Amino acid sequence: MAKASIPRFSSRLHQKLGLGTWQLGGPNIVQGKAMGWGEISEEESMSILAGALESGIQFIDTADSYGKGLSEKIVGKALQAASYPQDIIVCTKFGNVYLPDGTTGQDFSPEHLFASVKASLQRLQREHIDVLLMHSPPDNFNWAHYDRAPFEDLISQGLIRQFGVSSKSVYGAKRVMDAGFGSVIEVIYNALDRRVDEILSSHPHHAAYDIIGRVPLGSGFLSDRLLTEDPHFGEDDYRSHMADRDKNWMLEHARKLAFLADLPGGFSANALRFTFQNPIISVVIPGARSVAQVQSNVVAANLPPLSDEHIHRIEQFVPSVPDWWKPAK
Repeated sequence: MAKASIPRFSSRLHQKLGLGTWQLGGPNIVQGKAMGWGEISEEESMSILAGALESGIQFIDTADSYGKGLSEKIVGKALQAASYPQDIIVCTKFGNVYLPDGTTGQDFSPEHLFASVKASLQRLQREHIDVLLMHSPPDNFNWAHYDRAPFEDLISQGLIRQFGVSSKSVYGAKRVMDAGFGSVIEVIYNALDRRVDEILSSHPHHAAYDIIGRVPLGSGFLSDRLLTEDPHFGEDDYRSHMADRDKNWMLEHARKLAFLADLPGGFSANALRFTFQNPIISVVIPGARSVAQVQSNVVAANLPPLSDEHIHRIEQFVPSVPDWWKPAK
């Protein structure tokens, strides 16, 4: 397994709260389909990043495909404006590509790896990338025949410090752990999808990994607003293309957790609070489309742990994910 030349990022963090920046890439329309979260101004994006950094958030997650590099550029600009950008841990991803015919594909070859790192460093205006992840390779990716030497080479050159995988699903993450690839895994974890607990927590290799919890607010379904309103997503928001059965299941089960709204901080803050308690999660990366959302996330990070009774109620009201989210037997 790869050994980073500096301590793992989890030992450098003061808190588990990070910031996801997919939303800062804007609508990102590909062949008429939204691949982002809708319009957001550069001014608002810069304010969000400034608010996060000023609040003490140290971990910023981005990717070269978020807005076709736009998110990385804005992160780079914000870090240059910050007082101590060297204290910030930046995680980015590579592998998703835009093809000449306008479609998308994936390329995890050494050639694309080196070109992607060079381009990301330029956009981020940094001399190194703290964490480089393969971006959503197939869950059945053939790790036995994938050469990790190019990643080790990038570490030896000082261009990256850790590498790993942002997994499509927890089942793909388990295969990464099985193969012992890298030292970082990014995986979905929230109150509606707790498969990390049953699939990764008991894995013999889990202690060797920094684990990033993504989608901690269930793609926005764990929000105070949706407790009383039905969701309406614009055409430039990727959630407008979600299958109805997924949206309906998430909305129904999020509302079963409405008791969290009665706790200090409100519903979203306590749903996020839940994710911080998992001992194998190193950092949690909620997105934010406003400074107010950043502030709400900071409130959640400073709340004490949920009680055992509240954890039990979450498990009771949402015992599992839908069967169609699980692999076919």
